Amino acid sequence: MAPLRLHCGQHNQVLVFDADAAMRLRTEHRIVGCLEGSHPRNPLQNGYMYLPLSLLPEETALLRERNAVELLGAEFTWPESPADRLRLALFSDLHRRGFFVTRALKFGGDYLLYPGKLPAFPCCKLT
Repeated sequence: MAPLRLHCGQHNQVLVFDADAAMRLRTEHRIVGCLEGSHPRNPLQNGYMYLPLSLLPEETALLRERNAVELLGAEFTWPESPADRLRLALFSDLHRRGFFVTRALKFGGDYLLYPGKLPAFPCCKLT
């Protein structure tokens, strides 16, 4: 299948505005991302989030390694440090083991690990 064409903005931020691309990321690549948008008629609610889908730098780097995406716009320069390379190695290993990996900042960790498709499975690990 052809690589997805995604736009990279400043500070290595990749946002996905296309719903079909967001679904392909989840179903074909097990990339979850984080929905950042709100509904235009109710922008102050935060119970349900909408497109755009924001990708972690780790998710973007993994997709690039697998030639699953073509990035347009600003140059993607991550990982930049030894700590970034360690995060990428950890993320790649967890993903290779079959986990769905999401952000865990609000729980005081780096990643939440799910053994199967979201939201059907509860989180099983916090790293």
